Amino acid sequence: MKTTEVNEELIGKRCKCVFSGLMVTGIIEDIKISEHTAEVLVHYDKPHQWGNGLYQTGWSFARLHDDFGSLRHLEIIDENYKTTKVEFARSIEEIDKMFADGYKNWGAVNLKEWIDSYESTRFTQIDTHTAIITSEYNMNHVKEWLSGNIASTIHDMI
Repeated sequence: MKTTEVNEELIGKRCKCVFSGLMVTGIIEDIKISEHTAEVLVHYDKPHQWGNGLYQTGWSFARLHDDFGSLRHLEIIDENYKTTKVEFARSIEEIDKMFADGYKNWGAVNLKEWIDSYESTRFTQIDTHTAIITSEYNMNHVKEWLSGNIASTIHDMI
């Protein structure tokens, strides 16, 4: 990706990028454009270890004047996915307890497992009350279920 392609519309899109020399996948959470660089924050699909550290997010960046940096290896994976940002009235930890306590009814131990059980759908928690959900063709079902079962604010991103 070139620095000129970095904009707010990238937030919520699935991508592949470089982490410690490896190509990894994740969801774009934030962007920054400064006087000298363009940066994209990626929340990885799974944590990656480097030395003694375990990393769930990382910045891909490049210099504006020559596009040098790790950003040149970042690629959007699939444009067909729909993305939604969900802000929950209760913390995700509280919602997860509902699933754990009612495992026999839900068949899942937490909200992520429940959402991820929809084919081609992925749940990525970005803070205590907010998550990004991407889905190729099940987004309407997921949004309907969230609206009917968990009080939340849903923002379509794409």
